[in-house]
Formats: sequence, structure tokens, C-alpha cells
Amino acid sequence: MQIIWNINTLPPAESSVVTLGTFDGVHLGHQTILAELKTRANNLQARATMVTFEPHPQLVLNNPSRPPHEVLTTIEEKIEILNQLGLDRLVVANFSPAFAGLEPERFVTEILLERLKMREIIIGHDHAFGRARSGNLELLERMGAEQGFAVASLPPYRVEDEIVSSTKIRHYLQKGLMETATAMLGRSYSINGLVVHGEGRGRGMGFPTINLRPFSPYKLVPRAGIYASRCHLDGKCYAAATYIGKKPTFAAEERVIETYIIDFDGQLYGQEVRVDFIAFIREDTRFASTNALVEQIKQDINKSVEVLASQSSY
Repeated sequence: MQIIWNINTLPPAESSVVTLGTFDGVHLGHQTILAELKTRANNLQARATMVTFEPHPQLVLNNPSRPPHEVLTTIEEKIEILNQLGLDRLVVANFSPAFAGLEPERFVTEILLERLKMREIIIGHDHAFGRARSGNLELLERMGAEQGFAVASLPPYRVEDEIVSSTKIRHYLQKGLMETATAMLGRSYSINGLVVHGEGRGRGMGFPTINLRPFSPYKLVPRAGIYASRCHLDGKCYAAATYIGKKPTFAAEERVIETYIIDFDGQLYGQEVRVDFIAFIREDTRFASTNALVEQIKQDINKSVEVLASQSSY
């Protein structure tokens, strides 16, 4: 997959079939658009091209009085997924206040038509872009009739009669409803990060954990609690149990992500790992004693092993 990082210096290219959007999560609805994009590009012998935005527009336009927007996929994660899905070319547009104010007609003409030689554009059912989100299906169809490109808008993708969207997936992750989020994503939700030093309490209790620091401070972290999980490191996948929370038994102040990798022994400080969240096991709880916590951890690990054995791997 070719990646273009600077849309302003994008050289004129051969003909393209284009899709446009943030595609946060690259969920099943997005994947349906990508499949159609590849089919149409193949029929026209053109390049299947996605134009996406970085950072996420909500991080740039977010009201400072509201909590920062949380993303489902960092740009690095998005690239990895799109590469696996067989996209020909990804154009990463730097999203800024100035870019947000760009008139959609100018964007279509100067970028999509002049530089990408767009012959068709495919968008989702509710997609809008450009200044004040004025770039919509109606505008594209009018411009297409005038300038000779085709426009297709795909209907919403549904899972069990519910429309799949990034917003709904965030909601389910924040509620700990991992199975529903997984069904909409088409894979388990995951966090990539670096193993950092913690307080060492887990090792002292007989359950050494890795402390995961996500690569992006804007990456959505699921609801506090215990999760059956899988940990990917050095090309291998391990069964695991992951804790998210503030350690109420020890009155900690900062939220942590700690993963106990089952049947693994070794130092991982400074290494990159990926944790997949498979199922929510229980809520975060304060225990009366360390011994009570240790007994619960044993149960959590056993439950995680049981859940993982019964789940298909995404």
C-alpha cells in the first residue's frame, strides 16, 4: 500500500476510485465501503484510494470545555488494518482549522480531480466534509454531473438490526460490552503500547504483570475492570487477564492498564505489545485485604482461561 503523507505536495497520479473520511476503527461498515472501492477500482483499472484525516477532526475542533475525543484507532493502527485489507493507496491529509475551513468544491477540484484523477467516489450514507460539513452527497452528485465523475453512497451496515458506527462502538467499549463492540469492529478491540515500570505489587503477590502505556494519549481505554484478553509480543499470542483501573484496594490515583500473561515468564520493559480485549469479566472492586485480592485474582485468571477457550480468535 502506497502512503502519501503530504496532500499539498501530492503529485498528479493515474486514475483513482476514491473514498473519503476519518474511518476511525475501520469497522465492518467501513470495510464494506473498502470492498466496494476495490471492486470498482478493479473494474476501471484504477487505484483504490482512501483519503483520511490526521489528527482526528474532533481532536482539532473539540470544544475545550468538553473531555478530549478518544479514538478507536491511531493512524499507525489504521495503516496496519488497511494494509491487511488490500487498499492500494492511502492519502493522509493533515487536519487543521485551516483545512476544516476549506470549501468542499475546492477540495474536490484541486485534490480529488486534479491530483488523484478521480473517476468515481464512494461515501457512506451520512458522510459530510469540508467547511461547515457542506460537502455532502447532493454536492458531489452535482459536481459529478458537471465534471464527469461517478458518485456512489452506500447504505448503512447493520449488525443485528443496529447501524454500525464508531460512536456506538465507543459507547459499547465504555460500558464493557466487548462482544457487541467486537461484532461491529469485525475483530477484537486492542491497544498498542509500551511496557513500562509499575509498582511491582503484582509480582509481590505472585502475579507479575506488565504495565501498558498506550502509544497515543487519545486512545480509548475501555471501562475499568477485569478482562479476558490476549497479549501479542514478538510475533506470538498469549492468553492473558487484563486489569484497568485505579487500584481501589491500594488507593492509587492514576489509572493503569496491567496485563498478567498466562504461562509466561520474562522481562518485557521497553518492548512494544498489543493487548486484545476479549470479554469483560468483572467490575473494579476494593478488597478488604491483600489476601482477599489474591484469591479473587486466581478466580479472574481461571475465568479468563475459560472464556478464551470458548471464544474464536479475531
